[in-house]
Amino acid sequence: MLFHKRPRNVVSLLRESLSEEMLNEPLLLDHVKIEDYLMVALEIRPCSFLTIPAEFHNGDELGRKIDELCAEDLQAVLNATADKKGALIRTLKNKIRESLKKVVFASVTYEAHMNWSRKLHLQTFDVEVRPSIHELYLFRDSKAKSELRSLMRVRTATRERVRLRMDASKKRTRLAFPEESSSEYLVSVGKLLGYPSCCVERYVRERVHEGASVEARASRQVEQLRKEGEEPDVYAYFARNFFPCKPICQNAREIGRKTFGLLSSLHPKLGNLYCKCITNNVEMVEACPRLTTRHREKLTKKAQRLTRK
Repeated sequence: MLFHKRPRNVVSLLRESLSEEMLNEPLLLDHVKIEDYLMVALEIRPCSFLTIPAEFHNGDELGRKIDELCAEDLQAVLNATADKKGALIRTLKNKIRESLKKVVFASVTYEAHMNWSRKLHLQTFDVEVRPSIHELYLFRDSKAKSELRSLMRVRTATRERVRLRMDASKKRTRLAFPEESSSEYLVSVGKLLGYPSCCVERYVRERVHEGASVEARASRQVEQLRKEGEEPDVYAYFARNFFPCKPICQNAREIGRKTFGLLSSLHPKLGNLYCKCITNNVEMVEACPRLTTRHREKLTKKAQRLTRK
């Protein structure tokens, strides 16, 4: 009988050589290294995820290649009569999936992310959000995989429910991701990603029950605090795309301080890099409404260019 060698302690590996190696890794973005890989590997968070290809260092380039491969199929949809659009849209989606495999999953960038999950003894779970967008979940405990499968079933059911409601009412949802209308989904994903319960509760209340913009509220909180001559606690913004219930949330900043302390003990440069990441997180939260508007304008211009071709 063959016995598998038990993985060495990740902390020891990071102290010996992996910290320096990760710091010098050019194919992973800094916030992905710290917040997605190391915080999970060090068991600060039970799970994290990154969006593919958007959170790859060459995500824009990969996206353009996919667009080029699918340009003819997209044009066919745009030029088609109503009775033929359905079949052509299905063909386009399949072409996008094939192109994603060819361009993204075969890239050295993707392979680098897979290699780092193996080096840090992390498991992965890939989810298609849209034909052109995937989420790569990272976790240590195998139980997270069953939780993710359950979560994705909730996501699918919620999306279908929203779609049927939209078809009946002829109205579009204001949410880019319809699953964010489900309290069950938001609470479960918040727990899985290691977010404090107070922050998750406020997010759910505002997003689901009040129909308010969490991003706008979080941005106003930072702006107001600065108007009062104070600064938000950067440690409360311990992960990208996380919105603390308030800029000085005690539970959130405890996670941030713990992360900084542990990373600094492994390698001073890791602690410094984390400080840059969370400082950027605060800036992104403050600028979130403007960034959202800019992103929508970019998508609109792209659609207009495509329809003119």
